[in-house]
Amino acid sequence: MSAGPSLYRRHRPRTFADVVGQEHVVRTLRNAVEQGKVHHAYMFVGSRGTGKTSMAKILAACLNCTGAESRPTVSPCGACPSCVAIAAATSLDVIEMDAASNNSVDDVRELRDSVAFAPVSGGAKVYILDEAHMLTTQAWNAFLKTLEEPPPNTIFVLATTEADKVLPTVADRCHRFDFQRPTVEQLAGVVGRVAAQEGITIPADAVALLARHATGSFRDALGTLEQLVTYSGAEITLDDVLAVLGVAADDQLFGTLDAVASHDAAGVLRAIAALSDGGRDLQHYSRQLEGHVREVMVVQTLGTVPREIAITPDRDARLLDQAQRVTPGDVVRLLDLLATALRAVRDGADARTQLELALVKAATPQVDATTRALMARIERLEARLASGAPAPAPVPTPAAAAVPVPAPAAAAPAPPAPAPPAPAPPAPAPPAPAPPAPAPPAPAPVQSAPAATPAPPAAPAPPATPVDSPPAAPAAPTGAAPSPPAEAPAAAPAPVPPAPVASAAAPAPVPDPPAPPPPAPEPVAAPGGSMDLDGVKDLWPAVLETISEQSGLLGAVLGGAVPVELHGEELVVAFDEGNAFMRKKAEDKPNRDALVEAIRSITGMRARVTFDLRDLSEVVPEIGAAAQPIGEDELLARLKSAFDAEEEPAPDQTPTES
Repeated sequence: MSAGPSLYRRHRPRTFADVVGQEHVVRTLRNAVEQGKVHHAYMFVGSRGTGKTSMAKILAACLNCTGAESRPTVSPCGACPSCVAIAAATSLDVIEMDAASNNSVDDVRELRDSVAFAPVSGGAKVYILDEAHMLTTQAWNAFLKTLEEPPPNTIFVLATTEADKVLPTVADRCHRFDFQRPTVEQLAGVVGRVAAQEGITIPADAVALLARHATGSFRDALGTLEQLVTYSGAEITLDDVLAVLGVAADDQLFGTLDAVASHDAAGVLRAIAALSDGGRDLQHYSRQLEGHVREVMVVQTLGTVPREIAITPDRDARLLDQAQRVTPGDVVRLLDLLATALRAVRDGADARTQLELALVKAATPQVDATTRALMARIERLEARLASGAPAPAPVPTPAAAAVPVPAPAAAAPAPPAPAPPAPAPPAPAPPAPAPPAPAPPAPAPVQSAPAATPAPPAAPAPPATPVDSPPAAPAAPTGAAPSPPAEAPAAAPAPVPPAPVASAAAPAPVPDPPAPPPPAPEPVAAPGGSMDLDGVKDLWPAVLETISEQSGLLGAVLGGAVPVELHGEELVVAFDEGNAFMRKKAEDKPNRDALVEAIRSITGMRARVTFDLRDLSEVVPEIGAAAQPIGEDELLARLKSAFDAEEEPAPDQTPTES
């Protein structure tokens, strides 16, 4: 590697053909030069190191090259005095101005005065304003007329990383080009080409790591390559790149995520300790791990490794394999935990503690009491059940068991057709339903499923049940068990309802059996309404946590509220008698709707919520002490914590003299 200017200056593109990427910019400028339609003002917008200044100098060389057969030309020779001077930044016709340090009105006036002079040796005078967004408003106003109507053969190129800070009146007068960040593949190609030209030996995986670390900047990539040559000479290894960049190897990133997926919290802590002992910056490692987990999420979503994150075939195959092994729930939750950890570190927390906390929570959800951790545990349990395939079985089993149990009691009246003489003293009603019963002997057990529904409320029926049960016990297993799965949908409506109802609830429910079959879907909705008050109280902390994640203010408002009564689907939520203000806020429709939705998502119950004021120390003694009225200072502290806010000092008030 020869001495002289830095690598990125020596290998800066000199012609349009040398430019990597930015095809839309190259094509437009080539056509403008060929057709003689070069605009008087251009604005190049893009992140640092994407080639904005290099493109401006290529345009200047095309307009001022004296070695080409025709001028202007799209292929500057690079050997004529004009091209050499432009490459060395000594041309009198190409003025490069740093707008960050020359941003005053006086600087712009000096520039405006020099614009009046004609080109010295070339065909056009090109002004390149780097960091153009740094000019002050007054400087832009002084420059606006010159930019709008410059002298002949004068070209302005404004290069900026923040186009939104450029005055709209200035941007309207320019042709804008947005420079795209190069991909890792393009950066690796440039680094490999420069290394070959400079006689540097560097393996492909080291080139890939260097290109990824450059984050879309050609200048950063070549600058790091030059630093590596200074560190290790012309023979560069992957360990050299890791040492200079201070980053973790791919093995450590893949290993950490594998340990989280296998619930190995101890292995995670040992890996962090090894990184810390090796002098790694754990905050930087957290960002690296976040980027790696994000790549896994992208691969899981797309099903393949996209070009923008593809590096080497071996690493791409390894990334695809890990994306298939780790569950999406673990990936998304770890991303969320790492983002929280990095946010805490920015606020002053210890980087190692936050990283270890995030990884331990991800590896062992049982230590995390949040709703998301509970969902992660449920997802893992579902995955285990799905792999063993016992999940579908338990659902039908209780239902099948429930049907035969009430079947003997309900089917009992059907076989004893000669039994009417026994219950003759009560009423002549039994003979009436008796004829339909023998007619459908097989469907009778089928109707036992609906009969099971009225059976519990028919508490007064037990006296009749023991009388009929002795003869019914032997008959039920033979006739009832095989029949329900076969004929359930067909024979449900008409013939059977009178028989079971007549035996279960003697005189009164006889007209009711036709009604129960239509409300058959009612048991389907029962799970939502089957929650009792104790169940709601048990899940109340999860409801409050869900609300706090959506709105910290509403979480603070409902923090002192507890469910005290449940009547059907109407849930009474009480505040302490001193919290009337909190009750009023909770009764706002958006807040009430948010609470109803949170209750539905946690308990499955569609409740109608009403609010009340109670003495919670009497109603709920165990939490009455915790539900004391919230003072103004405590509410203010909760709001500060929920919104990360600061209290503004009150405006000075002049004391009134008495």
